[in-house]
Amino acid sequence: MMRYVSLGSVLTGAFLIIIGVLWLLDMLGIIEFNVCIIGPILLIIAGLGLILKRDWELW
Repeated sequence: MMRYVSLGSVLTGAFLIIIGVLWLLDMLGIIEFNVCIIGPILLIIAGLGLILKRDWELW
């Protein structure tokens, strides 16, 4: 049986890695990055993930 990784998991992981790298570069002073934008972006992505996920059930 083959196991697969969902596209959503890969994209979410890549997004978190990119945000982490940007945050690190900002803390090191290499680039200027507005850290305050991370929270709203993550909330929007979480909301879209809940709406677009087809197999979610009501709690």
